[in-house]
Amino acid sequence: MNNYKKILKIPHGVCRYTCTANGIRDIYQCETHQYIPGEFMTVLTGFADFVYLKNKKAKPQFMVFWAKSLKEHYKALEDIFGFKIQIRENRSFPFALNLAKKEVNGDNPVIIGPLDMFHLEYRRDLFHKAHTTAHFVLVAGYDDNNEKLYVHDCDLHGLQTLGYENLKLAWQKDEPGYIRKNAVITVSLSDNMPMFNKELIKRALSFKAEQMLNPVIKNFGIPGMRKLAKEFSSWQSYLDKKDYRTALELMAMFANVSPTLVKGIDNFSAKRKELSNLLKELAKLTKEESFREISYGFELSGELISNIAHIIVNYLKGKKDERKAIPGLLETITTI
Repeated sequence: MNNYKKILKIPHGVCRYTCTANGIRDIYQCETHQYIPGEFMTVLTGFADFVYLKNKKAKPQFMVFWAKSLKEHYKALEDIFGFKIQIRENRSFPFALNLAKKEVNGDNPVIIGPLDMFHLEYRRDLFHKAHTTAHFVLVAGYDDNNEKLYVHDCDLHGLQTLGYENLKLAWQKDEPGYIRKNAVITVSLSDNMPMFNKELIKRALSFKAEQMLNPVIKNFGIPGMRKLAKEFSSWQSYLDKKDYRTALELMAMFANVSPTLVKGIDNFSAKRKELSNLLKELAKLTKEESFREISYGFELSGELISNIAHIIVNYLKGKKDERKAIPGLLETITTI
């Protein structure tokens, strides 16, 4: 006989703007009984990063992102923690919903996305007010009789309810180059799951440093940022007016946490502020004061990235034009 309702008890930790990894953190903490800082899995495995894409066939040809792709983010989590993460995407809504429920029936909470928060009724701050994507939640249960899921949201305490109809609307669009619609993400922990200790911290920080300093693709990380600093001023001569504005919008939007240009959400540090705060927390946990010293550099680079984003937003709004300052700001960030 099929279940019609099931709710898993998963301790949930709130950490805003960490939706892609927050559910994985909940699963890890539940299974290992180990505390792990809220931003640890996010900023050290793909966020607080840099990607400069150049593709003559794309619209626009130049695109800047301050984070790696979702699949690279999850691959890094697998490498550091030994997780096995499976993404099943671009299926029909009924198939994806049944897949999520099947996992819950097997006592496996799953992550779903990408969700447009415009349709999430429990998000009173955004419901039917602003289209904000791509959001992810951890599914901890369902109730077929009342047609709703029970989910944990990285921004909110407690279990939230999400009706199937609103879920269908929120879950129906692809995020190009990121993830396809109706994605269900399952996480399996290894038998020898690493504990959160100095060894794991060192592994994650070393991974992050290598990714930024010596990326396999030279348009990523610090080399990519240096290349953008040299080429940014020539963008306008290569792109038509519409594509140029789109390229600037993307560069500013993805520096924001969460990625949006919606008025009122102004956190354009490209996760450097969060990385800085994480290093301060790690300094307390490990008594390693060098982490605290390093944190101030990332705090400053976050402020400079915010300056770049505001220069772009002001230009797009027809206000003062300070775009000439952007290459120099980028060079300063790479030096930091």
